Amino acid sequence: MSEDLQLAAKVHYGFLPDDFDDDRLNIAISLRPLHALGGDYCSILPLGKDRILVAICDAVGHGVSAALFAARINTYILTQARPDLIPCDLVADLNAYLCKRLGDTGMYTTFYALLLDFESGNMSLTGAAHPPVLQLQQGQERCREWESIITYLGIADPMPLLCGSERLPLKTGDRFLIYSDGLIEVEDVAGQAFGIERLSRSFIAHRHLSGQALNQAILSEAESYAGFGFQDDVLLMSITLK
Repeated sequence: MSEDLQLAAKVHYGFLPDDFDDDRLNIAISLRPLHALGGDYCSILPLGKDRILVAICDAVGHGVSAALFAARINTYILTQARPDLIPCDLVADLNAYLCKRLGDTGMYTTFYALLLDFESGNMSLTGAAHPPVLQLQQGQERCREWESIITYLGIADPMPLLCGSERLPLKTGDRFLIYSDGLIEVEDVAGQAFGIERLSRSFIAHRHLSGQALNQAILSEAESYAGFGFQDDVLLMSITLK
């Protein structure tokens, strides 16, 4: 790897958020880029005292172009998110921005936003072609899947499908996994994908863990399953409500 590319990777990933922890929740972030630079990125953004925005994107492709595309998305989120944010408005505005500024690149992205509102005691989930968020409720033995409602961002403005958000209560002990498709698409030697079902089982098996311990246990299981290691960027975020 060239010295310039090493420096570019250090700068790019230097803007990833640190793990987040307070008296209400823990958010842990783990990244396994396939190459020095990639298109998986995330944001954790407190919006005032009682609201926190968590967002993830997976830009199409690999390498420098995907990294730059993801960085523009992250910059947009950081500069445009407001304390009174409505997730569908953010998604629609982001899509319009990408189509206007970067539409001629042929690039696009998946996206998922979670807005945790501790004042109302609810969470809003808004996904655009991103793999489903997994929820593991305290005392339950199956994960619930919260699928994306919208298509890819950056292809057409207005979006071909109306934006929609799921809304659910914030409950102590609930866990959530947000991840890029490189985690579930990794294959064994027979060409069988790790998949959402195996990811769910791993999540349940390691439910006694939280933070980086949970992330690393899941990543290690997926990597052991893989016949030839991860073949795509992998970004994993876990959320634990205290």
